[in-house]
Amino acid sequence: MVTVPPIAPGVLKVVAEKTDFYQRVARVLWNQLNKETREHHITSVELFYRLHCLAPSANICEDIICHALLDPDKGTRLEALFRFSVIWHLTREIQGSRVTSHNRSFDRSLFVVLDSLACTDGAIGAAAQGWLVRALSLGDVARILEPVLLLLLQPKTQRTSIHCLKQENSADWHRWINRKQTSFKEAWGAPELQEGGSEDNAPLSQLTTVDREAIWAEVEKEPEKGPPDCMLAEEDLPCYADLLDQTAGGAADSSEHTESADTSSGPTDSENTSTFSSPSHDPQELSSGERCCVPISAVARAHPRQAAGLKSNAKLSLTRVDSDKTQASESLSSDEEADAELQALTAARLLKQERERRETIEALFKHILLYLQPYDSRRVLYAFSVLEAVLKTNPKEFVEAVSRTSMDTSSTAHLNLISNLLARHQEALSGQSFYGKLQTQAPNVCPHSLLIELLTYLCLSFLRSYYPCYLKVSHRDLLGNRDVQVKSVEVLIRLMTQLVSVAKSAEGRNVEFIHSLLQRCRVQEFVLLSLSASMYTSQKRYGLATAERGRVLREDGFFEERLINLGQDQIWSEHPLQIELLKLLQVLIVLEHHLGQVLEEAEHPPDLSLEWRRALNFQQAISAMQYVQPHPLTSQGLLVAAVVRGLQPAYGYGMHPAWVSLVTHSLPYFGKSLGWTVTPFLVQICKNLDELVRQYESESVKLSVSITSKRENVSPDYPLTLLEGLTTISHFCLLEQPNHNKKATAVSDPTNLKNAKNAILEELPRIVNTMALLWNVLRKEETQKRPVDLLGATKGSSSVYFKTTKTIRQKILDFLNPLTAHLGVQLTAAVAAVWSRKKVKRHSKTKIVPAASTSQLTLVDLICALSTLQTDTVLHLVKEVVKRPPQVRGDEKSPLVDVPVLQFCYAFIQRLPVTALQENFPSLLGVLKESVQLNLAPPGYFLLLSMLNDFVTRTPNLESKKDQRDLQEVTQKIIDAVGNIAGSSLEQTSWLSRNLEVKAQPQISLEESDAEEDLHDAATAASAMVSSSAPSVYSVQALSLLAEVLASLLDMVYRSDEKEKAVPLISRLLYYVFPYLRNHSAYNTPSFRAGSQLLSSLSGYAYTKRAWKKEVLELFLDPAFFQMDTSCVHWKSIIDHLLTHEKAMFKDLMNMQSSSLKLFSSFEQKAMLLKRQAFAVFSGELDQYHLYLPLIQGKKSAKRWQPEGPIAHFGRMI
Repeated sequence: MVTVPPIAPGVLKVVAEKTDFYQRVARVLWNQLNKETREHHITSVELFYRLHCLAPSANICEDIICHALLDPDKGTRLEALFRFSVIWHLTREIQGSRVTSHNRSFDRSLFVVLDSLACTDGAIGAAAQGWLVRALSLGDVARILEPVLLLLLQPKTQRTSIHCLKQENSADWHRWINRKQTSFKEAWGAPELQEGGSEDNAPLSQLTTVDREAIWAEVEKEPEKGPPDCMLAEEDLPCYADLLDQTAGGAADSSEHTESADTSSGPTDSENTSTFSSPSHDPQELSSGERCCVPISAVARAHPRQAAGLKSNAKLSLTRVDSDKTQASESLSSDEEADAELQALTAARLLKQERERRETIEALFKHILLYLQPYDSRRVLYAFSVLEAVLKTNPKEFVEAVSRTSMDTSSTAHLNLISNLLARHQEALSGQSFYGKLQTQAPNVCPHSLLIELLTYLCLSFLRSYYPCYLKVSHRDLLGNRDVQVKSVEVLIRLMTQLVSVAKSAEGRNVEFIHSLLQRCRVQEFVLLSLSASMYTSQKRYGLATAERGRVLREDGFFEERLINLGQDQIWSEHPLQIELLKLLQVLIVLEHHLGQVLEEAEHPPDLSLEWRRALNFQQAISAMQYVQPHPLTSQGLLVAAVVRGLQPAYGYGMHPAWVSLVTHSLPYFGKSLGWTVTPFLVQICKNLDELVRQYESESVKLSVSITSKRENVSPDYPLTLLEGLTTISHFCLLEQPNHNKKATAVSDPTNLKNAKNAILEELPRIVNTMALLWNVLRKEETQKRPVDLLGATKGSSSVYFKTTKTIRQKILDFLNPLTAHLGVQLTAAVAAVWSRKKVKRHSKTKIVPAASTSQLTLVDLICALSTLQTDTVLHLVKEVVKRPPQVRGDEKSPLVDVPVLQFCYAFIQRLPVTALQENFPSLLGVLKESVQLNLAPPGYFLLLSMLNDFVTRTPNLESKKDQRDLQEVTQKIIDAVGNIAGSSLEQTSWLSRNLEVKAQPQISLEESDAEEDLHDAATAASAMVSSSAPSVYSVQALSLLAEVLASLLDMVYRSDEKEKAVPLISRLLYYVFPYLRNHSAYNTPSFRAGSQLLSSLSGYAYTKRAWKKEVLELFLDPAFFQMDTSCVHWKSIIDHLLTHEKAMFKDLMNMQSSSLKLFSSFEQKAMLLKRQAFAVFSGELDQYHLYLPLIQGKKSAKRWQPEGPIAHFGRMI
């Protein structure tokens, strides 16, 4: 019995091709789904679905629905959404009861509805979201995701792991390449879209149509057998042999750690002279790209003669090298042997560095997957955009649905084809064939049990996937794959953000589920490795752009770099992916924190051994250069290293805002690694700001502009971005945090904050230096902005980074002002440390206290601009720093900052007006009192005396007697301290004697002090010595400084009725001065000159004569009095003052007998006396001694019998 169909096949064909029967019926059934004919909905939907499955084309029914859903009329679109929801809900049972997945579904219509979620029309978007929420609540998430997953699992996206390629042996390589060639032929012959030019013009219907029957037929077809050999071209042999030798060499290097330098030179040279360098070759230059992975055994089978030639050449070269070394070693002398040993050590060290670099590259690219053929990136991008739209509009409902829906194909028929494709992808990853009969596996077993896990896995798979270099692909394919990677990360960001909200609920079951999901999919590991690999690619391109081509080709020799097609784009082509990866890392860090917080609350009280074990594991993880399970992201050395390198110019300026955002938003979650991470990050911020300042200063000569900044457009607000990041990070770590809620207590561990605070405080001088540099640039910019001509034109620089001077100025003040309250001492010490580094290299020879340089005055301007630092506060902070100077880590040995902070204080009070000085006298007096009691270096006491002199000379007399007494007291202490320094070149004549004499050692004059500047700085930095043991290099400076300021200072400090109080002080001081004046040796000339100047200034005041009259007369009558150079004209003033203050002194001198000189010969005594009498007359002013003219003439007549020399001299004096 034969069953005859009611309609003959020929008639059915004519109906389908020549009539519009199917379209008419479909339109009638679609119109029956209105609200007026609800009783016919079930029947109409069943018939409509059967028509859709039986129609010759899947687009017949879909076109009607899609046209209605996309109608310009809003009412029609809303009605179409209602009818689609009717079809969707009434076909739930029909589609769910399918045995296979060969039947059709309304995929295009579904995609149009999902696209409506983001519609700008609120009514349409709300209607679409209402349908989506209802469908998710009814368990339709598998139906919704099925066409999306089919787009993501299309056969052309099959991949293999780079680890699998490296593990293949020679025989497997030959079989694998044949299988791959067959797959490529099938792929290029497939009816789906190719990567040609027609792809760009493909309509949306072709992109979103999923033909399940075609997919089943494609994947189940047995692969064709490849040819017996690969038909390799002769010119391809060096390429394949070199690539495989390099792979073998890498394995040998990793297993043999004790190779000698001689045996390692061979493979090293072969790598360096490699002719295959994929990053530097255009894809068109490579012949048959899929053949580049043929093993050497396959090459030998295909071309035995050439392979034998290669082996013989290798043997000959090895023999020649050995024989040369043997002959050379026989003739080596002992020196040559030493040189050879040194060369061997150098070669071994280079070999070790090469091995370490290879291990680093292997760890960096071990997660990479490689496509086996080009795929349609537009279909994948659309699938991801659909997922993104759903997660954007209804994240909570969607994540809840995919979290509770499993991949059980027995209950969900929609997932049959999905499971089959997923299993084939898994086999392709392990090197098996994607096509043909699938290996038997346990029923209903899927490597990813839940839909959320499958989505996460697919996103990570696309993120990790690249095209291999042996595959010929266009530049558009590479760009499309990069867009797919970026979009996959965007979907992951939205997925993980919703999981953060779930984890915040603190339900144990949810936390365990999320933790298990992250662990099974290895989310953190793959994201971190992808970021590191992308950063390495950016750095590589930076090297290609800056280094010489020959050098790049020579260094580019690792298997992974040759195998992966990373493209030939610019440095910033990786930035879109890196920016999204940083956003994802930020979300994952927060997610890990909430997961860890719940787990810690569930644990028992902490055990000491457990804490010790945690600390040890943290040290291992933070120092490792690969991902270490199960530590969180913030404890991974990979992340810390990436953060530290993120702001370096080699990775592009465009990434810097993203890095700053990641670090600032993740501060509460860094935990133990807070100090490890943020401190070098802040240092790099300062380096980048310093570079901007350097470019600004050098732009007039158009020099010193970095290569990256020339090749990349840097945003004008770049300095503001860095300053905001610097402020946020520093304030978080340095300032006391407000009271935290319960959720934040664990993240702000006081120990972690303290460690980070200490680490940042060590770098505070560098930060202050950067702020000073910026402040100086702002001052210049503001000066240039002022009108320079009558027309009001301004003359400014061409730099775009410092035009917004007000904004940058405010950012600097916002950073520094809050630090002064709790960290004023550390900030002042940092200012002092910067001050010492900005010292004047060559100051005036006559200045004992060097004048502040322009850059140092900029520091003073910066501190004066801080609103939180009043004058008395600054002086109080200076006093605290001098009392307990903190150790400040600098570029050199750690110097104390007590003397530099006094230098800063001196420049600071010099800028104060007189009224401010008077108002802040108590604070200044406190600085002087505290400082003079300390064991400062001699320059410190010089500064105290200079500050005191500046205050006294600029302010009128103090009205308060107490203040006057305090001032006199501190003056005495400072002068005594400086006097002790002045006497540092003296020594006692004997053990019990109080008499002092000058040490017989060279002295440095004030004019020579510039040559001894390094010694001066070293002594200043040492700063721990007591003044009594100060080096004698300062004695001359002390005498000179006293000569400049002492006389006038004492005259103003002690009022007219208090002058006698100063005499004991002067006497104590001159006790150290007169020994220098008694010594007329050549080595004592600097001290003699300075002491003479001091005595000359003091002797000008009559009240001081009791302190020096007797000693000066003795010195005047000393036989060696005239043994001085002509520059010591101060003695003219000294003798004049002596004879002026003592009325009878001149007359007594004229009547003096020569016997009082006690010289050897009476003849010489008379001559010497006459010479001194003549000098006395010479010292006076014109006609000063005219009243004594008869006495002088009598002396002259009485000495006529004297030799001509003294008489003539005396006559000239008259």
